[in-house]
Amino acid sequence: MRIFYDHQVFSLQDAGGVTRYQYELVRNLQLAPDIQIAVLMGLNASVMSLRDLRNAGTRIVSWRTGLRPGYLRYAINELISVVLPPALGRFDIYHVMLYRAIPFLRRRRLVVTHHDCTHERFPHLFRNASFIMEKKRKLFSQADAIICVSESSRRDLLHFYNVDENKTHVVHHGFSPLPVGSSLAEANGIPNSPYLLYVGLRARYKNFLLLLEAFSRSGLAGDFQLVVIGGGAFSREEQAKISSLGIGNRIRHIPKAGEGTLAHAYRNASLFVYPSLYEGFGFPTLEAMSLGCPILVHRTSSLPEVCGDAAFYFDASDAEVLSRALVSTLQDFQGIAMKRQLGQQRVKLYDWSQTAKSTLAVYRAVLDRR
Repeated sequence: MRIFYDHQVFSLQDAGGVTRYQYELVRNLQLAPDIQIAVLMGLNASVMSLRDLRNAGTRIVSWRTGLRPGYLRYAINELISVVLPPALGRFDIYHVMLYRAIPFLRRRRLVVTHHDCTHERFPHLFRNASFIMEKKRKLFSQADAIICVSESSRRDLLHFYNVDENKTHVVHHGFSPLPVGSSLAEANGIPNSPYLLYVGLRARYKNFLLLLEAFSRSGLAGDFQLVVIGGGAFSREEQAKISSLGIGNRIRHIPKAGEGTLAHAYRNASLFVYPSLYEGFGFPTLEAMSLGCPILVHRTSSLPEVCGDAAFYFDASDAEVLSRALVSTLQDFQGIAMKRQLGQQRVKLYDWSQTAKSTLAVYRAVLDRR
């Protein structure tokens, strides 16, 4: 079986959940017999070193670049994708990770991964929402199979698009453990005093402003700091919110952190808070649980499906509700001990080798169709 993956993920991000997903699929699928894989990464600076996976059955077309991820890099790689694919031959499976299939690639079957319906549920938050949705509509109509990363993402897919349910398949992501935190983590901004933890991007639907409001209302700022990791510099809106709440001296912000520092942050946090309005899967919840960090998440979208009974939940996007949940969770010492144990067991359900096996089963099923 010959399988092809394109450049789209690597053009638009150097790190992230979809990047990890594509890397782990290649790493695990190449162990299966009679599999040949080609990955057209193009110009990239990915933290996932797929080039190290090159072997007799895996071809990686990749050039390192200092060009930042985004539309320019995407456009250059699209030009490469027009010229190069005809020379690569014919593939049995072309697996698309994002919104469109590159042209001129000869393939027998098209498989698509559907991650979430963020653009569909929050179109007002994205300038290109209608463009993305039209691309997805066209792609789904062409697909022979659609892999959904959660049952929640499949429900949303069927709600927003006219898709035959019989060609949808739920295949959960696996989990990649973080290394033990560095002894230099304190120098990298992690406090010794008690803290709550927020990790990741802070797009509006991630509800970070709600967390700031709830943290301020809760009265916890007297005893706890709020450590914020990732997502780049605070926006002017976030800075203004922090200033108006008077909690600037209780916020510790690390715009970009290495895996060791991130692991240290999870291991030592009193509570990881994930107030997002919507997630197709939610990798940070698994990272936190794997390192024994109790988690408080919004009971919405895929989060109950992924976290099960290993998480504390709050049930409304309301600052007062979240504020009360923060206080009650931190006071529930017996519950925290139990959730720690449940979380570390829960993470074991998510294994990349099983993700690869289930994905390969989808490939074989569509190839067997007449």
